[in-house]
Amino acid sequence: MEGLVRREKHELPPAAIREMIVNAHCHRNFLDTSCVQVALYDDRLEVTSPGGLCYGLTLEEAVSGRSKQRNRVIAQVFAQMGLIEAWGTGLRSICKAAQEYHLPQPEFIEMPGTFRVNLYRRPL
Repeated sequence: MEGLVRREKHELPPAAIREMIVNAHCHRNFLDTSCVQVALYDDRLEVTSPGGLCYGLTLEEAVSGRSKQRNRVIAQVFAQMGLIEAWGTGLRSICKAAQEYHLPQPEFIEMPGTFRVNLYRRPL
C-alpha cells in the first residue's frame, strides 16, 4: 500500500509472460495438432510451442533479433491489436524484463518440432 492506493507487485514480469504466450502462438506450427502449453513449476514458468524455429533460423539469430514469420496473418493481427511492437524483439524483451525483475536469465530451448521458453523464478 502507498497511502490509499494499493500497488501491485508481480513475482514474474507480466510483459515477459505476455511476450512468451504471444510468440508461442505467432510462431507455432499449425500442422501439428498439439497445443501451446503453459506450465508453472516451483522454479519456473514454461511455455512450449509446437514447431521449432522457423525455416532454418538458428537460436543465436533469433536471440539477436532476426525474425521469420511462420504465420504472417496471425502476426499482423496481433500487431494491429498492439500485442506486437516490432518484429524480432520478442526474445530480447523477455530477457530484458527478467533482468529488470532481477531474475535468472531465461532459457530458450529448441527441440525437434518444439520450442520452449523457461522464465525462472527467484530462488526462495
